[in-house]
Amino acid sequence: MPKTLEIRQLLDCTEKDFWARIFRNEEFNDYLYDGLGFKYELQEWNPDTGYRRAKLWPMQQMPRAVASVLGERFSYIEEGTFDAAAGRYDFRVITSAMTDRIRVRGAVTVDAVSSNQCERRVTLEIGADVLGLGRLIEAYFVATTREEYAKNAALVNEYLATAH
Repeated sequence: MPKTLEIRQLLDCTEKDFWARIFRNEEFNDYLYDGLGFKYELQEWNPDTGYRRAKLWPMQQMPRAVASVLGERFSYIEEGTFDAAAGRYDFRVITSAMTDRIRVRGAVTVDAVSSNQCERRVTLEIGADVLGLGRLIEAYFVATTREEYAKNAALVNEYLATAH
């Protein structure tokens, strides 16, 4: 049974600024993924259609059982489409290992909270159909996703506070 989670975070910008200064900004993405300890490569971005594809290599240590299934050189591709009219980014994650057995899908929306803050809401569904280790892999992905988004929000606010 896949795990679902919702992450809500206050960011120090308007909705419009989030999509323009954060989401669509490659300088920010380099800053973000460096701060998270990831290797990052934008493979495709089409502002006209909203299609985006990036490859990421997490550099943190995985639990031994998870690493034995996913491999030491684990990476993933985030592929998604931004719908500007709806103010929504829908994405999926394609893992470098067990591609047919690990599923991650999600969506990002942003709502105004005040004239200078918004709330980012990320909803995710994470599933791993791996005999004996599926729950462990799901739990690992849920835990690391929560941790990375907490760091992500801090990096967003730090980036916005500087003159970029």
